Amino acid sequence: MATQLTTRDPSRTPHQRAARSTVARKVLMSISGLIIVLFLMMHLFGNAKLLIPNVGFEEFDEYSHSLRTFLYPILPEKFFLTLFRLFMLAAAFIHIEAAIKLTFRNKGSGVSGARYLKQRYLAGSFAARTMIWSGIIIVFGVIAHLLQFTCEIIRVSYPEGVTTVAPHERVVLAFQTPVVVAAYAVWMLAVCIHVYHGFYSALCTIGARTGAYSEKLIKVCSVIVAFLVFFGFMAAPLSIAIGLVTL
Repeated sequence: MATQLTTRDPSRTPHQRAARSTVARKVLMSISGLIIVLFLMMHLFGNAKLLIPNVGFEEFDEYSHSLRTFLYPILPEKFFLTLFRLFMLAAAFIHIEAAIKLTFRNKGSGVSGARYLKQRYLAGSFAARTMIWSGIIIVFGVIAHLLQFTCEIIRVSYPEGVTTVAPHERVVLAFQTPVVVAAYAVWMLAVCIHVYHGFYSALCTIGARTGAYSEKLIKVCSVIVAFLVFFGFMAAPLSIAIGLVTL
């Protein structure tokens, strides 16, 4: 049987080869993933303003408005928001691109690589085995979320003749529809599963795992973050669905 000899590409410098290595892509995916988790935490506490008794609607509308006028008039209106959206888009692109490259690199690593993937699949958690599928669900959920709450292309349960409403009204009207709440719950479940394994893997990749104790601590933190994401983001939709929060 002929043996294929793999050599280094002489057209690439050591720095270029290092930048395209598996380790570099894992680090990029970890850092970009942690940035996205940090954004989720910020977004979660913003959404929680809806649940503040008596002044929740006003607080939520002010929060939504402040995102558009942050640093105004020093910067043009929506300038910071636009930069922030581009930054998050870049983080998401880097995360997805690195994940795709690592997946295809592992699958194309030959017989030994296939055996390794099979062993890792059997030993891994459900969250680890479903990272690709939960990631796909998250992407489609983000698109639907932006179309409904940012672009207002999808208007669920808007009163007849009404084309635009206040931010808190948009959220309450949307989650008065059971189908929207159910779809949102599925989306958040996928986010929760993805965050659990992703947060754990990211901390391990950047060197936080230094022993058995630190590994247990990372797992506990991953569980806390994942549950905080799920129940934190589901608190407002469920409160609206059962009538605790109404217009």
